[in-house]
Amino acid sequence: MPFSRILVPLDGSEFAEQALVHAGRMARAFSSRVFLLRVLHEPKDAQGEHSAESVDWRLRKAEALRYLRGLVGDERLSGVEVESEVLDGRPADVVTQFIAQRDIRLVVLSAWGAGGASELPYGGTVHKVLANTRIPYLIVRGRSDPATPGGDYRRVMVALDGTQTAEVGLHVASALDRSGDMAIELLHLVSEPVMPRRRPLTRREEELKSEVVECNRRVAAGYLEELRDRLGSRHAIHARLEASARPIQTIAEVCLAERPDLLILAVHNGDAASGWSSEAVRQVLLGRVDIPVLALQDGMRVGEALARSGA
Repeated sequence: MPFSRILVPLDGSEFAEQALVHAGRMARAFSSRVFLLRVLHEPKDAQGEHSAESVDWRLRKAEALRYLRGLVGDERLSGVEVESEVLDGRPADVVTQFIAQRDIRLVVLSAWGAGGASELPYGGTVHKVLANTRIPYLIVRGRSDPATPGGDYRRVMVALDGTQTAEVGLHVASALDRSGDMAIELLHLVSEPVMPRRRPLTRREEELKSEVVECNRRVAAGYLEELRDRLGSRHAIHARLEASARPIQTIAEVCLAERPDLLILAVHNGDAASGWSSEAVRQVLLGRVDIPVLALQDGMRVGEALARSGA
C-alpha cells in the first residue's frame, strides 16, 4: 500500500494531537501502521555536556512514553496498529532521520505545536521537516474537525491539472471513500496563457487569449467526464472548472469558499514558477488555507503503490 508506514510527530500539546484523527483515517483506509514519535531536546548537565543517563532525563523519557502509550487506544486511532517511540535530539533533525531510517511513507503533522499558532503558515520545526523530506505529507493547520474521531471524511477535494501525476490524488480519494458516502470534489485548473507585454494586450490578442482558454475548457470538460466514467457510480462526484494564471492561489480561494474536509494535490520538486511545486504549496497555499492538506510529493511512486495494491 502507498502509505504503509505513517509517522505522527507529537510534542504533548493539543495542537500536535490534531494530526491524530487524520493519521487514523489514512491508516484505516490503507491498512497502515502508525508511528507516534516524541522528541525530547538533548539533556545536558551543569557543564553543558550531554547527560542522557541523568535521573531528570530518565523521568522525562518515562513520562513521554506514558503519554504516547496512552494514545495507542485513543478513539482517533481505533482499529490501527500503533507503535510509539521517544528519542532525543533536535526535533526536526530527528524526525527527518526517522523518516529515512524507518522507511516512512507519509508524515502527518500539525502546523503548530506547544508554542501555539502564529501568523506564519507553520512552525519552525515543521518548516525544516517539510523542506528536507520528499515523501507525501498531510498537514493540519488547527481547524477543529466536527466529524466523529473514528469517522471518515465527508468531503474531499482533489486538485487536477490534466496530468497523470495529479490523477494520483483522485485514486487516493477513492480509496479513502470506504463507505461510498464521501463526496469527491474535482477541481480542474485550466491554465490561462501568459502573454507578457510592456503595453496592454490588443483587442486581437485578448481574443486569441480567450480562444485558447475556451479551447482548454472544452478539453478539460471532456477530461472530467472521462474521469467520472472511470470512477463509476460508487462515488458521489462533483466537478468544477476554473481558469487561472495562478493555480495555487485559485485553489486556496476555492478551498476557503467550499471548505472541504481535506484537500489532496500532487506536487513536484521543480521550478516554483510552474505553480505546482512543493515550494509554491508550502509558501503560498499553506499560508492561505486553514483546512488539512495532503500533498503528494513523489506522486508517481504513490500511484505505482496504489496500482500494485489494487486500490
